[in-house]
Order: sequence, then C-alpha cells, then structure tokens
Amino acid sequence: MNQFKKTTKNREKLRGIYFQVGLIIAGGLTLVAFEWTSPININELPDYTIIYQEEWDLPVILPEPEIIRPEVKFTTAPKKSETFIIVEKIIDPVVEPTPEPTPEPKFDPNTWEPEPYVDPNPAPVPFAEVMPEFKGGIEKLFEYLGKNIKYPNRDKNNGMEGTVYLQFVVGKKGEIKNIKILRGVTDLMDKEAIRVLKAMPKWTPGKQSGRPVSVIYNLPIKFQLKG
Repeated sequence: MNQFKKTTKNREKLRGIYFQVGLIIAGGLTLVAFEWTSPININELPDYTIIYQEEWDLPVILPEPEIIRPEVKFTTAPKKSETFIIVEKIIDPVVEPTPEPTPEPKFDPNTWEPEPYVDPNPAPVPFAEVMPEFKGGIEKLFEYLGKNIKYPNRDKNNGMEGTVYLQFVVGKKGEIKNIKILRGVTDLMDKEAIRVLKAMPKWTPGKQSGRPVSVIYNLPIKFQLKG
C-alpha cells in the first residue's frame, strides 16, 4: 500500500511534463496533416482552353483642363475722415406758401350759351355746300378714266358693252372709300371699274359750314367698243 501511494505521488509530480509532451505531439500531428499532399496525375487535369476576349473600344479619357481662377484683388476700405465741420448757425429751411386755390367761375344763366355739338365721326351726306371734286375738274376725271381703264379681253371678244354705275364716299381728306356697285354689266367690267376707283388719286373734299365733310358720290363708267 505504501508502494502504491509512493508511485502515485511520483506521477503527480510528472503530470505537467506529460501534459506538455502531449501538446507537442498533438501540434506536430496537426502540422503534418496540413502539409500532407497527394500526388496529382497530369492526365486527370482539365483541358486547357483559350477564351477569346473581345477588345472594347474604351473612350479616351483626357486630363481635365486646368481651371484658371481669376485673381482676386483685395482693396482696403477707405478710412473715415476724422475732420469735423463746425456749423456756427443753423439756417431754417424756407417754407413756400401754399398757393391759394383758383376760384371757381361763377355761372351766369343769362350769358351762358351751349357749345355746338360736333360729331367726331359724322355720317356721309348726299349733298354738301361745296361738293367734292376730282383735281382739275370733271374733264380731268374723264381723261383719267379713259387712260387707266383696261377693257376686259373676254368681254371685248364677246362684243359686250355697257355702263357700270358706282357709288362711293369721298372722305374728309379726299380719300375714296366704301365703293358699291349700283348696277353692273359683267363681272369683269365691274371689277375693272372698282380697280380704277381704288387707284384714283385723292379728290378735293366737300365742305359744309366751312368744314370738310364726307360726301356720297355717284359715278357712271361706260365701256364702249370703238366702231
């Protein structure tokens, strides 16, 4: 019994050494396991294949232009003047007198007379004290018509004749406006008569009570073939 206790006591002393030896053996086996390699047969390796890679047209990346920053000039603020102006006497501002209102005119019913009403856009009148006139008179008017009227070819070839009766207004400035056909002949003759009137120069306007007025005027234009 004493021998067993003695052996156990000796083993307890060597227990730390046994533990360290076990750690060393376990670590060595672990390194051998990780470093262990198995032989590789070349015939078992996969075939080497070439993968074609397409070339990509990449955009040319240019260097960013250098930004030229404007030069900033710093200016010093002007110094406040330390000069003081001493005013000996303060002058009061001159106040202008308020203008008196204009007195309203007194109304006298005995002397009051109504102003005559003047229509700004009077209607044209059929007659006036002084009738409008073509510059140069009636002879110049028919001379103008004879020189400027063009006989329509179709009516001339068909032997068409007749008189186109027109009505128009001679304005206050002598202008020709509001042309109407009272009685026509053919469509071509009517249009030709209107064209000649529109191209006509200004007349001398008519007058009523010394003022120019718009007057209605009738004019016949005769189309006649020469025999």
